[in-house]
Amino acid sequence: MIKVFAFLLYLLGSSLTLINHGIEMSLWIMTFAVVINVAVSILPWMGFRWLALSKKGSKTGRWLASLLNIASWGSFGYAMYFRLRRNLPRFYTLITITTLLWAVGLLLFLYSRHAFTDEKTGDKLDEK
Repeated sequence: MIKVFAFLLYLLGSSLTLINHGIEMSLWIMTFAVVINVAVSILPWMGFRWLALSKKGSKTGRWLASLLNIASWGSFGYAMYFRLRRNLPRFYTLITITTLLWAVGLLLFLYSRHAFTDEKTGDKLDEK
């Protein structure tokens, strides 16, 4: 739920960025969303068990979603570098790439967790 909220917050910031040419408020909103996403993703690995999710669904899908998530963080950092250098065309391109990476990673995470049927565990979404 927190990951979806962070993504929606990021979408708001990236939309404002593309409409208003990277104004500071949109940069703060996007950065806040990325920090939330990083915290929710990394803190369970560091021992904060209250943020950890139960392991169900596809392990491969979870790992691929994590890789796409990390790639979106790198893309966002690189975009912020171009924003500081005032290279706006590259900034816009990287913000768009970041949005696509994050969206695909989030969809893959949700699919692998809730809709994927695993033969070993029998984990099914439509089970009654």
